[in-house]
Amino acid sequence: MKEKEKFFQVFTYFCLALSLVSTVTYMIYAILNSSNLVNQIISIIGVIILAIFSVLYMIVGMFAENKKVKIFIIIGSLLLSFYSFSQMIIGITNSKDFVLDFTGKDIKEVVAWANERDILVEQEFQTSDTVLQYKIISQSIKAGTSTKNLKKITVIVSDGIDTSVHAEVTNMVGWKLDDVIHFIDDNHLTNVTIHFEFSDSVPKDIIISQDIIREIKRNDPLTLVSSLGKESELKSVTIDNLVGLDTFHAIVYCGRNYLNCSIEYVYNEEKEEGTVLKQSIKKWSVIQPKDRKELVLTVAKRNEITIPDLTKMSVAELTTWTTNNRLKVEISYEYDDSIKKDHMISSNYKKGDVVQVGDTIQVIVSNGPLRMIAFTDLEEFIKWADENEIAYTVDYQYSDTVGKGKIISSTHKEGQIIKNNDTIKLVISQGGNTIVPNLIGMTKEEVNSSCKKANIICKFIYEDDDKENNIAIKQSMRSGSNVPTDTTVTVTLGK
Repeated sequence: MKEKEKFFQVFTYFCLALSLVSTVTYMIYAILNSSNLVNQIISIIGVIILAIFSVLYMIVGMFAENKKVKIFIIIGSLLLSFYSFSQMIIGITNSKDFVLDFTGKDIKEVVAWANERDILVEQEFQTSDTVLQYKIISQSIKAGTSTKNLKKITVIVSDGIDTSVHAEVTNMVGWKLDDVIHFIDDNHLTNVTIHFEFSDSVPKDIIISQDIIREIKRNDPLTLVSSLGKESELKSVTIDNLVGLDTFHAIVYCGRNYLNCSIEYVYNEEKEEGTVLKQSIKKWSVIQPKDRKELVLTVAKRNEITIPDLTKMSVAELTTWTTNNRLKVEISYEYDDSIKKDHMISSNYKKGDVVQVGDTIQVIVSNGPLRMIAFTDLEEFIKWADENEIAYTVDYQYSDTVGKGKIISSTHKEGQIIKNNDTIKLVISQGGNTIVPNLIGMTKEEVNSSCKKANIICKFIYEDDDKENNIAIKQSMRSGSNVPTDTTVTVTLGK
């Protein structure tokens, strides 16, 4: 009995441990895969509560002595584990079968997700003060939409701040340096230089002067001078961790602490250009005022990008390549009978050209060969031909067998491939034709009878005449004229 009780106790602990592991794992999964800030907060709160409950449940279960209570604890633990694991499985499954919420995600993640499902990603770039560059602002397909039969998704990608926007630069002389840095960051000023110099009259980290006090563009140059205080009052500096900072903030840190800093650039494709990758003096190191030891900052720089042979890439391969190299891509489509569908026809760059990060690659992609459509009227055909820039000619012929406006013949049959330099030639029916009879001298009744036989429409007007009454004295079309059926002829009767 003791052995059975011992086994039962161990099994209870195992179930409790399993429930704890499953809920904690579910908590981590939910936090990492929450799609946006609102969902993230809700997910964090929910799964943390679940994890805390699991911990408390485990503690209570460990001190349970009653066998029946332990049975319920085992059942509860297994149910809790089943719930956590099932939620993760459902989440993983849904991520494959449904569109995710890509808001705030990097464009690389979207392209990788779409390539796995053979979905085309169209990118449109838009400046944004709130969304980091290359992050998704919005998407054309709602999150949760089934990926079944989905061929394309369009995403709006942040192109970073708009440097052409104006900002009002106020007089910052006398401001604290930290307040100036906040002002620069808040107004997204991108071309600011801060010099540092000793001053016996201005306290440390207070702005001494600035060169511009007016409205400027965000990328216009702005120069300020900040005080280092009295040289005799310099203090030792404990080095901070500068890795991850951008170049501007790293240089300001060096300047305000009177550090001898220099920058070395290295090519790096993972980090954003201008990001500090490493520093030569470790964090927590103490630099004395008289010690002018050089602090070398290694900063990320992008390689120049050499254009490969884009004509050998599919659209998916092109999108992946441009995204990985932080290039923009604009894709337009044309029909082409000589180039496979979704392969390049032409590009604004040729193989071997060198471009920089942020440049735009413009390509024309083949839609494959264009085929002749079935159409019900000439207007429909012309609209289709104009949209696809197809050359065509239209001739008209009389026909007793083909109705007016209908096609008599075409150089291309329905479904036939239209080659790049083809011209489609159409012959359209004007309907049947007839000969206008001589109506002069006829009575009104005779005129009506002759017009009916000739398949024309006669309209009557009257004109004063001393000799004739209700006799045709004029007709608007000369007798013997070859005209379409149902042509209207005006007949003048004397009165």
